[in-house]
Amino acid sequence: MKINKKIVTRRDFIRLVGLGAAGTLAACSTPTPAPAAPAAPQQVEVTRIVEVAGTPQVEVITATPAPTVAAEVVKVMGFARSETVFAQQLTGTNATPTNFNFWAGWRQQDRGMQQVMNEPLWVDDFEAGKEIDALAAEPPTYSADFKTLTIKLRQGMMWSDNTEITADDLTFTVNFIKATPAATNNASLALQVDSATSTDKYTTTIQLKNPNPRFHYENFVDLWGSLWVMPKHVFEKFMASDGTVDTKAFFAFEYNPPLSSGPYVLNGLDPAGKWTAWVKRDDWAKTPTGTIFGEPKPKNVVFVDYGDFTARVISMTRHEVDQVDLDLPGIRAAIKAEPTARGYYEKQDFPYIQSNRHPGVGGVAFNTLKAPFDNPDFRWALTLAIDPISYMTTAYDGCAAMNPLPIVVNGPQMIKPYIEPLVAWLKDFTLDIGGGEMVKVWDPTAPTRLVQDAISRGFEFPTDADTIQTSFGYGSWLYNVDAATKLLKKAGLTQGADKKWSYKGQPFTFTVLTSDTPGRWAYQNALAAQVEWTRFGLDARFEVTTDSLRGAMGQFDVFGTQTHGSNYLENPDLFRTFTAFNTSYLEKNLGKQQFGHPSRWTDKRVDEILNKIMVTDPTDSATLQPLGLEMLQIYIKAMPCISATTSLDPYAISSYYWTGWPSGENHFTVPYHHYPNYKYLLTQIKPSGK
Repeated sequence: MKINKKIVTRRDFIRLVGLGAAGTLAACSTPTPAPAAPAAPQQVEVTRIVEVAGTPQVEVITATPAPTVAAEVVKVMGFARSETVFAQQLTGTNATPTNFNFWAGWRQQDRGMQQVMNEPLWVDDFEAGKEIDALAAEPPTYSADFKTLTIKLRQGMMWSDNTEITADDLTFTVNFIKATPAATNNASLALQVDSATSTDKYTTTIQLKNPNPRFHYENFVDLWGSLWVMPKHVFEKFMASDGTVDTKAFFAFEYNPPLSSGPYVLNGLDPAGKWTAWVKRDDWAKTPTGTIFGEPKPKNVVFVDYGDFTARVISMTRHEVDQVDLDLPGIRAAIKAEPTARGYYEKQDFPYIQSNRHPGVGGVAFNTLKAPFDNPDFRWALTLAIDPISYMTTAYDGCAAMNPLPIVVNGPQMIKPYIEPLVAWLKDFTLDIGGGEMVKVWDPTAPTRLVQDAISRGFEFPTDADTIQTSFGYGSWLYNVDAATKLLKKAGLTQGADKKWSYKGQPFTFTVLTSDTPGRWAYQNALAAQVEWTRFGLDARFEVTTDSLRGAMGQFDVFGTQTHGSNYLENPDLFRTFTAFNTSYLEKNLGKQQFGHPSRWTDKRVDEILNKIMVTDPTDSATLQPLGLEMLQIYIKAMPCISATTSLDPYAISSYYWTGWPSGENHFTVPYHHYPNYKYLLTQIKPSGK
């Protein structure tokens, strides 16, 4: 095998993209493989020219050629590279590397637990706009009053210890979690479930206390996490015959090694939390993935924390990783240094990041229980103080779709019911900026100007309106310095002769907080907002915290986060988008944990609409669409958050060892390596032959 000798060092990387100081390399470098035993030499006849008495003659001789050496088997971390997919663990080094008891709390499930080990009842495929019946044989059936839920399981699905997965497992899961305070999904099940019973070997019936036609969405549809079915024969030892749970023993149980309901089983892990390895089950055909999609192609899948972006790019150039999270300079560096590396689009120019149809929308949230952030005029002032072109360039080098609405603008199923009527409404939508002066705030030219800016920086992109709209959205909020200034004054701020702002007689300063890491969407949006407000003239300061609970505790002014709930994109049901804003979730005391949206914004009319939606069939579009549209308009008028982009997770892939990845040209499934859909993706890729 020809080994790629082009090794990119950190110095090379810095020269390529001008990045700052490099971090330490966490990935293992490729060891030198042991040479294969040489083949037995064979004698062959060859000819040579000799001179006999001054006359040239052809002479036949027997020669032994150099021994033939079999092709080397390249290994990384002990795994045959041609049989193994390596991917970045999104959440980094695992804090509890030996613990797989997901039902007892957060376990960094993107180490492979949700991608290849577990099969949920249903999986949301937001690329295709549908739900996949996974461990469940079909969609759930609700009674007419939405108080009884019937779930049928696929027959013949097996745990990795060759025990069949049956309704008793699902029924046990519901009853066990309901009876165990602080267990995963306990709050939902304890509040809503009256009883769960197995009506036959493959059917579970759940009786709810109150009508809820979305109970399965809340608990069992895996978008990025759901309640997985527990193997009863493993966990029943913690539950007494009277239904009480030995919580001390349960929460101490590490469930290692774990059983698998998916096509891969645990093969090894790093005690320091740097990697987790999985190997394909011999009986992969007895899993939902195998039944629906066929055999996953890689024998092994390893999720690794490769370290910082520099280390990740170096690992890709060494062909040690197939799919890795990167920031935009990292993607450019990988593409430039490694011919087989690419982003989401085949044309490695602009844009080069992935799909703009992620179900979540990122931006910044205002703390609406703190003054002056509790004032819609102030929130709109900060919205109009943002230049959307500059913002998008700071956040994503201009490569992301503009998504200023609290809904995914390029979700195909959302365009007709919501996006088109909203855009029509926004054309004439105005704000009172003081003194009776009304201004329009919608800018439909922003996506075109974003493309023009990219072209001016040397990129290439089609300039036809349809392509721009599909790629970059329908518009953005208008950058209007004069209107923003007047709204700030309307909200009670004053500006001195030195152009500095004050509030209630004190210099006004505020913080834009993120608990994320560079390159991640929450970090990028918080940073871009702070940059824009500083340019406008406000004293906005950027803060990074390692305390992931500060957002939920209300310890912020402005917070980089998702601006609403991630919505399932199959129909116009926006319950999941807005339910976190329901007043029932509101914690009025800052410093106490909020279980609703971190903005703590509420609205009485939104509560009324949510209560009506709650008892409406999720497929009743005729009822849901006008209610959803009204909630969107209420939200826009109040502006509790500034939505900016879909929640992008930039990454690069390499086709050196594996080909056929999802792409902008063939987005056959969710492309991310940390989503539950990854096991389906692995059935479609192919080895390159190297």
